[in-house]
Amino acid sequence: MIWQHILERATLVPEGVALVHAAGELGWPGLVAEVEAVAADLPDPSGPRPWRAIVRDPDPFAVLVRVLACWRQGCSAVVLRDSMTAAQVAGIVDWLRPAMTIGGSSEPSRPAAAPPPRPLGPRDEALVICTSGTTGVPKLVALPAESVCLNAATIASALGLGPRDRVAVNTPLGYMYGLIGGCLASLWAGSTCRLFRPSDPLPQLQAAIRREGITVVQGPPALFRLFLAYWNGEPFPEVRVVTTGGEPLADDLAADLGRAFPNARRLFLYGMTEAGPRLSHLAFEEGGGVDGCIGLPYSHVEWRLDPVAGSDAGRLVLRGPGMFLGYITAAGGYEGLDEAGCFQSNDLLNRDAAGRLHFRGRLDRIFRSGGRLVNPDAIERVLASQPSIDDAVCQADPHPILGLVPVAEVVVRPGAVFDPIALMAACAKQIEPHAVPRRIVQTDAGGLAESGKRRRPKNSGPQP
Repeated sequence: MIWQHILERATLVPEGVALVHAAGELGWPGLVAEVEAVAADLPDPSGPRPWRAIVRDPDPFAVLVRVLACWRQGCSAVVLRDSMTAAQVAGIVDWLRPAMTIGGSSEPSRPAAAPPPRPLGPRDEALVICTSGTTGVPKLVALPAESVCLNAATIASALGLGPRDRVAVNTPLGYMYGLIGGCLASLWAGSTCRLFRPSDPLPQLQAAIRREGITVVQGPPALFRLFLAYWNGEPFPEVRVVTTGGEPLADDLAADLGRAFPNARRLFLYGMTEAGPRLSHLAFEEGGGVDGCIGLPYSHVEWRLDPVAGSDAGRLVLRGPGMFLGYITAAGGYEGLDEAGCFQSNDLLNRDAAGRLHFRGRLDRIFRSGGRLVNPDAIERVLASQPSIDDAVCQADPHPILGLVPVAEVVVRPGAVFDPIALMAACAKQIEPHAVPRRIVQTDAGGLAESGKRRRPKNSGPQP
């Protein structure tokens, strides 16, 4: 279902450039050949679905080709972030028991032909991607092929992508923004997907925008704040679309993006992994991002706001073909949808006088740092598990580039030594780098309590 569309695109624009990456340009026939070579190394999927293969690699080109190879073979691609710890990866492998893991940088063998494909049906599981969830343990979000196709097509249409576009993708493919919002939407539309490693210096991206005629640039506000910190002040007039989202949009950043990309449609995005990933977009000049404004969900999304006691905002509830199948359970099934097929998110929204939706926070404590989710509960559990620590509280602190970063207070056991460096190292073994506390300070037990109850930071505000 997905791979068939890519093949159709390859026949429509055979002379076009499908991908540009560190090793050079790749035309559509070349992309098909790369995918076929990797698919030939995959076992022939047989038996009941889903048949899963874990994909993990620091090279985004390798990740993309392997994901496409999985879909060519009718496999479900389980895409793990390169930043995940060894313990997290081992836990997921043990949880899923996949048919195989595709990783490393070795060249695939290139036999004469791959075995015949086994196309994915609309409701077959096609993609599994991680979200931090509310427990701190990465939740495995399973998306059907229908959701992947619908979201890629919707994003391509919303951005007006076509064969003349070059779409810059420098966000990790372990996140929906990069994989579906960037790569797959670009390929779906027959555009050129320009892949960068997320670790590439941003001046390299800026030089490529000017030299290669990149027309679409996307990323969370944290990326653009860093992008502008390296900017020489000369505009990028050829860029026609800029998108951002995943965290609040400050007025000064919106104004700076207007100066840097004077001819671009500038869109503020809203979505979530469970929605595969995009739910809405709204142009800056129409109020996108102002006071958390996200516009209205796309037409294929069924939604409602359920009342929340003590709040003028409602809990967003979603349903539709673009939604996930559920979170994968230990028994191998799915959970997370109610009997009516609805997903009750933890996002709180309300409507303004014009009927547009505004993001007002979350029911849980999760916040975003540089566009990536951080769960304070998970950090507190790691800190409290250390022999020297009696108790811990984590909260979000403002940061000029990342928006918010995690910091923590700990109560040290009597007679133990307070060693913040060792505590950070312990966190780094169990949680991803963006969630490791930037600062850990010592306090007494009373500092974590009010009226005999643990002090918990209030919701940190809008995090669309």
